[in-house]
Amino acid sequence: MKKILHFFKGYLCLSIEGEQIERFLNLCKCQEIILHKIIWTGKKKIHVEIFYKDFFRLTSIHRKTGVHIHIIKKSGLPFFFFQNRNRKGFVAGMIFCILLLVFLSTHVWNINIEGNIRYTTPEILEFLEKNGVVHGMAKGKVNCYELAAMIRKEYPQITWVSAKLMGTRLFLNIQEGKKKPPNPQKEKPCDLISETEGTVIKMITRAGTPLVKPGEKCEPKETLVSGKIAIVNDAQEIVRYEYVAADADIYIQHPVSYYYEFPLAYENKIFQKKEKTSYGIRVGPLYFSTYGGDKKDWETVTETYPVCITENFRLPFDLYRITSRKYKKTKAVYSRQEAKVIAWKHLQAFEEKLMEKGVQISENNVKIEINHTACISKGKLTVVEKTGKKVPVQQDEPQERTATDGEQRY
Repeated sequence: MKKILHFFKGYLCLSIEGEQIERFLNLCKCQEIILHKIIWTGKKKIHVEIFYKDFFRLTSIHRKTGVHIHIIKKSGLPFFFFQNRNRKGFVAGMIFCILLLVFLSTHVWNINIEGNIRYTTPEILEFLEKNGVVHGMAKGKVNCYELAAMIRKEYPQITWVSAKLMGTRLFLNIQEGKKKPPNPQKEKPCDLISETEGTVIKMITRAGTPLVKPGEKCEPKETLVSGKIAIVNDAQEIVRYEYVAADADIYIQHPVSYYYEFPLAYENKIFQKKEKTSYGIRVGPLYFSTYGGDKKDWETVTETYPVCITENFRLPFDLYRITSRKYKKTKAVYSRQEAKVIAWKHLQAFEEKLMEKGVQISENNVKIEINHTACISKGKLTVVEKTGKKVPVQQDEPQERTATDGEQRY
């Protein structure tokens, strides 16, 4: 920070020599003249650095102390401009660059969206563009409060939005969740049925009548919890039925079939030493590149370098480095060990997808077989998952009560 301050203010490196060096330093302190990097180079000689404007205040102190002051070096922006005062093109270019930076700093060049899962970033950017919020717009036209309200109104699953401007970047922090309806309606009576064949492992019933017990088997579409509740009297006789929305946590155990096959022969890419490097630049929506296009048997990797002055001051320029490498395809065959590793990784990926859905894997009976041409993984996984699909309950029609002996009809 001090170096930057010295550069903009301009400073001088001085050599001061004389009998009254100490008095010279004391007078500078009394007049609040700041001296930097004071170095004694002899008994009566020192080297100091002083700001350009403070140098002219040394006249009276120099007269009183009689020291000799020699300028060793001049550095900083004021001296730079003075030395190049006759170079009109250079000065004009410097002024243009400063004005350009000032102009760029008043616009939004990067829209950063965080926290979105359900709604993709391109989808939100497209919505913002339709409403006039685009890259390159003036910062004064961005109303963060209205922008946040507009996003919440458009996307019902977004419950909270924070919009703020930092430098030339617009930050949108999003939180998604399921909104509760303002006037929740009472759920209609329903049953819970099984979605697959299996064995009930665990059941926690909160509403309804359970029709199966843990350890019993169930068939697909079999009713597990009924929304029909019998109301009995003191004699345990059914008086009437009430219908509710069945609610329960039901876990069943069942097998899942697994099969994966891939050939042992494959094409391998052998990269050669031959390599080409191209460069490109993006200025706003325009893109320029020296890359000639995709070629057969060449693999291309593109690296992007955003141009930023500071972390939050991003310019509307992107530099690109495009590296192309030539390769040659050769036929190869997986070894038994390599094939087993590939098959095992695919099985792990399949299990991870199941676990992401809340499925627990209790047993793995998958075997890997390798013949002369292919690697085959087949078998069954025993899993425990939550079930219980809601279906409307079948309500019985109320029957007309017949009069018994001793009752009078009206």
